[in-house]
Amino acid sequence: MNAVLQAAQPPAPPAPLAVSESRDFRSYHAFLRAARTYLEGPLVAQMYDHYEQAASQSGREASDIQAWREAEALLDELPEFQFYCWAYRHLQRFKYHRPTLGIFATLEAERERLTQELKTSAADANPEELRLNPGLKIPEYFQYVPFHQHTGGVAKDILDGLAYEIGRRTTVPAHADPNGIYRILFEALPQGPYARVLDWGTGHGAALMTWQQSHPESECHGVDLSAPCLTLAHRRARERGMTLYFSQQDLEHLDYPDEYFDLIFFNFMLHELPPAHTPALLREAARILKPGGYFAGHEFHLRPGDAFQNVLQRSHAWTNNETYSTAWYDTPIADWAREAGFSDIKISPFERLTRSVLRPGGKPINANYWNLYVFTK
Repeated sequence: MNAVLQAAQPPAPPAPLAVSESRDFRSYHAFLRAARTYLEGPLVAQMYDHYEQAASQSGREASDIQAWREAEALLDELPEFQFYCWAYRHLQRFKYHRPTLGIFATLEAERERLTQELKTSAADANPEELRLNPGLKIPEYFQYVPFHQHTGGVAKDILDGLAYEIGRRTTVPAHADPNGIYRILFEALPQGPYARVLDWGTGHGAALMTWQQSHPESECHGVDLSAPCLTLAHRRARERGMTLYFSQQDLEHLDYPDEYFDLIFFNFMLHELPPAHTPALLREAARILKPGGYFAGHEFHLRPGDAFQNVLQRSHAWTNNETYSTAWYDTPIADWAREAGFSDIKISPFERLTRSVLRPGGKPINANYWNLYVFTK
């Protein structure tokens, strides 16, 4: 009898898969984060002061400039904007590519151990909890783009998921909760019981695990194109004793039944998609949602009427390999959502994520802007 009971028990959670991070590594990435904070705060404030002066010298008020091309022409001449763009790109490059303290070098030093652990985790996984598809044709828009300067993309090397995980975590200070942005989203969604949810573009699964912590009643699924990210997501779920269902699929061609999910959520995914594919992606999301279900998430965008912010936001396309973001800003997402089968379209400013930059003696300015999207089937 004891043997039968023991056999019925789920396997014990594995020890956390940890990457060895030296004190120098942590200090280095803390410095990069602090430098980024300076760029996005005091430097932007000083930039705006000189932008106002440049506008005044041309006979205009900065607040009257509505066309981002006009604002860009003024900003292009400012040393602050030139440095902002240079530093925005190279701080990210330093994060990944520094020969000794970069993320890639740190992972490479432990490649054999990390690879073996990830392969073992995948081999031991319950096939319902980790469905990988080695024969999946990866769309070119994903396969050949090094998003966020992650060389080679996130779908080729077994350590890509770990690199992505560290890269995301080190964008916030060490004392901050890297999953806080997910909690903010979930608090903003319509509240209620959700029997079955899908994380649309789950990556390394942090958002889905964050959802499960506060919604243990939900059956949780995550879908992505990246096998390395899904392998890590499954491992992290097992470490937490969670049963989650991860699947490698093309979001345009999902194998879930019609009307399967109560909620599909996403986190800053829409700017990673070329507009030529977005209508089909929305149609597929609508197909697998139950009537009354939600397709919802948050995404950065252009602040209406703010040419200064619009230029800074657009600059990230080429400073951080955000390849499809400028096209995203012109996407008629509400029209496409209606055509896909959503009946109620709500797009609202997500104020909790919009960051104001204080300027001594001047009005605060916004260097970023977010929207909250809630589409009801």
